[in-house]
Amino acid sequence: MEKDIKKGLIYGFLFGVAITILFIKHYEIIADSDGNEINYLGVFDYLIIILKRGIVGSFSGAMIAFIIFKLNSSLKLTKKMKIGALIFGLCVVGPVIQYLVSLRLNEMLLFN
Repeated sequence: MEKDIKKGLIYGFLFGVAITILFIKHYEIIADSDGNEINYLGVFDYLIIILKRGIVGSFSGAMIAFIIFKLNSSLKLTKKMKIGALIFGLCVVGPVIQYLVSLRLNEMLLFN
């Protein structure tokens, strides 16, 4: 069981980092009356964002691995069903959890 959860942590972290690198911009464009201004994030700030999302992905991966392990012990899932559940969990549940956590983090930043 621990081996499966560790795998879920590692795969979730890697998938979370990959999704973050693909979809999080390292710049922001501010439009004003003089024109557009592009502000780039610092390397450290960008790495912190990537690590935050990677950690959330690792926890969601561990949770999915735990659920699959518990279902396997009670339902005797086939290998195809396990792979399907893992892909569904990583591609659907993981990004949704990351999005909800990012909304919460942005909300917390607004009130500082």
